[in-house]
Amino acid sequence: MDTEHAGSAESAAAQRKLAWLEAELEAELKERRRRRDWDRRRALTLQLATVSLSALVTVLLGLKVGEPLADRLADVALVSGALVTVLAAWAAFFGYRTLWIQRSDTVHRLNSLRRRLGLLKAEHGGAVPEPSRLAPLIDEYQAVLEDDHDSWVRLRQSEVGGATS
Repeated sequence: MDTEHAGSAESAAAQRKLAWLEAELEAELKERRRRRDWDRRRALTLQLATVSLSALVTVLLGLKVGEPLADRLADVALVSGALVTVLAAWAAFFGYRTLWIQRSDTVHRLNSLRRRLGLLKAEHGGAVPEPSRLAPLIDEYQAVLEDDHDSWVRLRQSEVGGATS
């Protein structure tokens, strides 16, 4: 009777862990996708703005116009060139492209983990998987989050080191 009760308690604990992991994966995926998309938009916006302003400088400086307008276009080219410098520094400092790539990798790993969790559930039908089959997935989930955090810290430390060197 005690072994039956222990088995039931173990099964209930495994069910709670399974539900926790599923909820955690969904929440993390939602947040990581949001951050990935934000970083992607910022990276692309900064890149397009920098390229567009650089092209504008080239066009403005190459235009053949009369004297009063030539001075104004040169001023606009000067301001545009300064904006290119500011945007390039902004992009380098915040590292949106690198963050986008890092977050894409994390989303991929979390999706892969979610698929394996779904396969494990499918293999067991309506039954709860054994704790020994669930524990490695929980450990992997923790490792993915730790790797993501460590990558972010390394990125920020390299930016600080690069700025002071």
